[in-house]
Amino acid sequence: MLRRFLQFTLAATCLSTAPLSVVAADTAPFAGPAPVVYVADFELDAANLTPDSGPGQRVRRLRGLLPAGPGPMGQDKNPQDHATHIVNEMADALTEDLHKGGVDARRIAPGQPLPAAGWQVRGVFLNVDDGNRLRRAMVGLGAGQNDIQVAVSCDNLSAAALPPLYQAVEEADSKSAPGAAIKLNPYVIAAKFVMASGDESKTIRKTAQEIADAVIVKLHAAAQ
Repeated sequence: MLRRFLQFTLAATCLSTAPLSVVAADTAPFAGPAPVVYVADFELDAANLTPDSGPGQRVRRLRGLLPAGPGPMGQDKNPQDHATHIVNEMADALTEDLHKGGVDARRIAPGQPLPAAGWQVRGVFLNVDDGNRLRRAMVGLGAGQNDIQVAVSCDNLSAAALPPLYQAVEEADSKSAPGAAIKLNPYVIAAKFVMASGDESKTIRKTAQEIADAVIVKLHAAAQ
């Protein structure tokens, strides 16, 4: 398990230069039938690490670059399982919070065909490198030592085509940093999070609630 766990602390900051207004979700019931929202798994990469019991691995563990084994609260012991755990916990918490807000929220599996009606909520975990470039966040390879951000989109499935969350950025020096460099599309809901020591599950749930609030506000606005 990573020696530093993710702690997501929401800040009222957009990934662009414009600030993100964090507002409480509208608690009034929807005028018509509850909107149907499909919650997709947020994208979070795991470092491609090969298990090794040699001295090199022990040195990297001492430097905080690899999981040291099973962590507290039953957390996973390798980057891939840890990433899956985070993605599942975020999706489950977000679905539950949307339900509490009067939304007919349903998780949708990766690759599952999308219905022609309703809404989809999707997102990607990101970090910012030393050159102020956005990269897809990775669990492993010291990912717990950097700032983490998340970009979220709430899209109407009745639209002709769903725009992508981001576009890949080709960089000559991109090999020196883990994670693919990307450029976000301007329509996404974006929030900034900070990695630090703390209760991972508690802070993921708090983040999911903030995202659910923003989504419910958007759904109320669309229903008017």
